[in-house]
Amino acid sequence: MMMVRASQADARQEAILTATAHLIEQGGPDSVSMRAIADETGLSRPAIYQYFASREHIFAELVINEMADLSNELDEKAQKTDDPVIQLTIWVRHTLEYLTSASHRVVKEISLDSLPEDKRGLVRAMHGQFMLTLYSPLAKLTPENPQALAGFVYSAVVASAARIAEGGDFETEAATLERFVISGVIGA
Repeated sequence: MMMVRASQADARQEAILTATAHLIEQGGPDSVSMRAIADETGLSRPAIYQYFASREHIFAELVINEMADLSNELDEKAQKTDDPVIQLTIWVRHTLEYLTSASHRVVKEISLDSLPEDKRGLVRAMHGQFMLTLYSPLAKLTPENPQALAGFVYSAVVASAARIAEGGDFETEAATLERFVISGVIGA
C-alpha cells in the first residue's frame, strides 16, 4: 500500500471541507452525509473516513478553522496600532464583516450540539480567543469590567449583522455601530 503524501492528504482534507461547506450552503447540515461528500469530492467514503471520523468531525473542523482564521485576522489587524480606540473600531468592523459573510452563514448553520463532545471544548476555547481580541482594547479604555462590556459590544455587532441580513445597508450599519460602541465605551 502506497502512503499518501502530506500535500496530497492536505488537498484531500481541504476538498472534503470545501465540499461539506458547499453542501451546507445548498441544503443545510441535514443534507450532509458521507455519501454526499463522496459524490461531491469524487473520493470514496472509506477515503473520507481516513481524514474524519464522522460528518460531525468535519463540521467541527469547519467551525474551528473559521474561528482560528477570524482570531488571527483580528490579531494581525489590531497589532498595526497601539491606539485602543482604533483597535476597538477594527474589531467591530471586521467582526461585522465576518458575521455578514457567506462563510459565516455556513458555519452558523452548524449547531454546537451537533459537534462531537471532544471538539466542543476546543470550539469554546476558540471563541474565547476571539473574544480576547476585544477584551484587550476594552481593558485599556475602561479597566472596570471589560468582560461584561465585551458582551454588550458583541451583542450590538450581532444585532447590526441581523439588520444587514434583513436588507440594511452595510456601510450605514457599520458607521452607526462604530459610533455607538465608541461612545458607549468612552462614556463608560
